[in-house]
Amino acid sequence: MRPLSPAQRHRARILQEQAQAASPYGVELKGDAYGLMRVKLSQDKGRISQIQSHERRAELKARLLPEYFDWVDTSLNTGNGAQDQVLTTLMVWAFDAGAYALGLEIAAYVIRHRMPMADDYKRSPAAIVIDELSNAYLKGQWSPMVVTAGEDGARQLVAVVLDANENSAARAQAAALLIEAETLTADQDAPDQARAKLHKAIAYAALGKVQTADEPDLATIEPEALRLALARLQRALELDSNSGVKKDIERIERALAKADKAATLASEAKSDAPPAGDTPQPATATPKATRKTTAAAKKAPTARKRAAGK
Repeated sequence: MRPLSPAQRHRARILQEQAQAASPYGVELKGDAYGLMRVKLSQDKGRISQIQSHERRAELKARLLPEYFDWVDTSLNTGNGAQDQVLTTLMVWAFDAGAYALGLEIAAYVIRHRMPMADDYKRSPAAIVIDELSNAYLKGQWSPMVVTAGEDGARQLVAVVLDANENSAARAQAAALLIEAETLTADQDAPDQARAKLHKAIAYAALGKVQTADEPDLATIEPEALRLALARLQRALELDSNSGVKKDIERIERALAKADKAATLASEAKSDAPPAGDTPQPATATPKATRKTTAAAKKAPTARKRAAGK
């Protein structure tokens, strides 16, 4: 399908708004705009199905998603929660493409309105959110993309690229998105094992660790991040005894114990230090007053010497 002109996009938005207004909560969207989008979606799904590589499929979805941005915006801003198989499919595509923030934005609308997933998906929206994000991180497939405006003003998806020295920022961003997913689905029904996996992903993101990589140096990670990771791993173990986090918990507890000990020693050393500006005298030095008295005593003649002089 060719890109729409500005006039065509405007008309498409008007038609969609009319369809949203005429479709109350609980029923499926109606109208020409929805029918056209379903035709486009079917065509794009056909293109995707011809690709065997999951990585290449994700790349194609990232290229296709901007063509649906207007539909997503209008749905989220004017929709009443009518069933929308286009929107729920785009939620999954966003997660597959790495557009996690966009996917979570759609998921919040879908979950709030208790919308069923498109016919292709058998899991609930909450289960999809939990599985897609935790698997993406734990399997080392975390590749975040964000929506930005290009030179021509058209919005596009762009990969997030951080400098090698921004490891702390990368960890914080990944953990924040995973925590958002956990918060969004907290009141939804989902298997305990899936929730345990999400808590594990949050912990690993805070540590900058994935299951397929070497162990990170915990001594270089901030104590706050270590405590966050520890709490999430402990929760994962409560939900699933086979979550595989026991050794991680032990390592973090040891790292925190060392960090706390070092902080205590540093605090004690600081409290024992003399106030700023004071220059303590050496322990063997003779006080000035004592030195003056001794010198005066040496100069003054004794009573016996004075008598002998007479």
